[in-house]
Amino acid sequence: MQKSSFFRWLSLLAGWMLLASCSLATPPATVQPTPLAFTKTPIPPSSTPYTTPTPTQPPTSTPSPTPAATATPPRLPTPSADVYLRVNQVGFLPSDAKAAFALTNADLSGYPFVLLNAQGEVAFQGTVGADRGPYGRFAHLYTLEFSALTTPGTYTLRLGNTASPRFQIASNAYAALLPLSLRFFRIQRCGDTQPEGHAACHLEDAVARGGPLDGEHIDVTGGWHDAGDYLKFVLTTAYSLDMMLSAYHSHPEAFAPHQAEFLEEMQNGLTWLLKMWDPEHGVLYDQVGDEHDHDLWRLPSYDDTHHIARPVFAVPAGRGANLAGKAAGALALAAVIWNDPQTPTADPALAQTYLQAARELYAYGLENPAAQPSHPADFYDETTWRDDMAFAGAMLYLATGENHYLEEAETFARAAGPGWGLDWASINGLAHYELGLLDPDYRATAANFLKADLQDARTAFVHDPFAVASDEMYWGVFEDLLGLSLEAYWYADLTGDGRYLPLATAQRDYILGRNPWGVCFVSGAGTVWPHHPHHQVADLNHLDAIGFWDEGPVPWETFHEEEITLHNTPDPFAAFQTSRAVYHDDVADYTTNEPTITTNATGIALLAWLNRGGQ
Repeated sequence: MQKSSFFRWLSLLAGWMLLASCSLATPPATVQPTPLAFTKTPIPPSSTPYTTPTPTQPPTSTPSPTPAATATPPRLPTPSADVYLRVNQVGFLPSDAKAAFALTNADLSGYPFVLLNAQGEVAFQGTVGADRGPYGRFAHLYTLEFSALTTPGTYTLRLGNTASPRFQIASNAYAALLPLSLRFFRIQRCGDTQPEGHAACHLEDAVARGGPLDGEHIDVTGGWHDAGDYLKFVLTTAYSLDMMLSAYHSHPEAFAPHQAEFLEEMQNGLTWLLKMWDPEHGVLYDQVGDEHDHDLWRLPSYDDTHHIARPVFAVPAGRGANLAGKAAGALALAAVIWNDPQTPTADPALAQTYLQAARELYAYGLENPAAQPSHPADFYDETTWRDDMAFAGAMLYLATGENHYLEEAETFARAAGPGWGLDWASINGLAHYELGLLDPDYRATAANFLKADLQDARTAFVHDPFAVASDEMYWGVFEDLLGLSLEAYWYADLTGDGRYLPLATAQRDYILGRNPWGVCFVSGAGTVWPHHPHHQVADLNHLDAIGFWDEGPVPWETFHEEEITLHNTPDPFAAFQTSRAVYHDDVADYTTNEPTITTNATGIALLAWLNRGGQ
């Protein structure tokens, strides 16, 4: 489970203060970042070579492309120190800018490298590019650029005696990642919904806490467990639906041939949302379970066999516009999709059910204009709501054509402004993008708000040695990096200006393997992926390769102050940890290694763009 936006920044600040004032333990070496260059590219992503990290722009790796593969690899010199090659382990689209990184204490200036195809033949020869500067314990971080290689195939990069994980170059390089990522939602299923990896569970959910039915049992079975625990939130479920349904609506072809499977999964979340809204009493419920869910490491069916009565919280009067907006937006968009005869599971009657609930929830949001956090607020302390209501109004206009929804949505969106990122706490960018598509007169405004987000992130992207678009790491950072990548695609779609697409590609590559640890952070993808997530079902039932997108590294101090005792010692990634970023593939580390539905949903939304056009 991710912490709130406020809490993650407060935690980070407190961590650095502690680091400066005490010596309880010694953090890893500090990173010394060097600026990266920035290259403008058109949409779709171009093959502009990956540029190097100094303001003076020394040459990048010098390619010597071979028109046809050669059978005999050249003899490569052996560096004087170990070399760690980091590359996107899933692969690249042929038109992508393509680069690997090399961490080492050896001077690799002028060293050759090659790319070998599946037959072991040399498909590309290049020379190590400029030094990006030191990173942690390593004196050098080099770029190995091979954008000129566009021939589809499976490749391995070799430098001296060191070989990278295999990766693809293909127009459908990301096709298999979408059904894999969708599988995680089946594992997260709650109730009698045919979950994968565990039995039906929480069949007695739940007992109302607050509201006119306080103390009574109401049926809120089903839905998705939020993370490695078994809590269920309207906030994270509705956000996940917003992201995935919006991506499907924009690029349904990207989900083929898995459309029916995808839509079935979406219905699981939508059905649960309907249960959390009581139109008869005008009550919105927002959460099933509380902090006691974390008291015992168990399988979910334990709660049934022991008849544990879980609470479901009623949102108090005057609050909940954030939740109502996210939920109304998801239901209105679902109404559009299920009312479309081109949808494989089209159902006009079901679409009308979704639309009616969306109207009611939107009206609830108008009447209760304040945000409702989780219980306790440390879990998800959302404080904004206008972005959510803007998205809801936009989707209701899409579903109904009623102008007042569009007018109200644009008023909310302008008041919300830029989101300074995109995640469960901030869907400003999504609202602006959808409004820009719906109303040509709003398009320039939408683009300017997206640009504000991206310009802020670009500063970090340009200066970070691994091209990460964030000044700091924090709890759940990967969701935000995926969100920024989406905003780059949305900006390009609205304007035709692809200047931020290199930022998107760099975040994708970092998450999928071009990072200090050499880990592809999607379980079951690439060569090296997380095998020990902080996830009760995966741990107790020994599940692997379950398609989750991990939450990402945190500062050493954030991990340290949680006082986590790792199971896997010594740390196999010790050489790559720094004060800025640590990661552990360890079931005990909930700060860096706990899956969440919101990160998976944002990853799936990005995959729709990577697979758009049926690639």
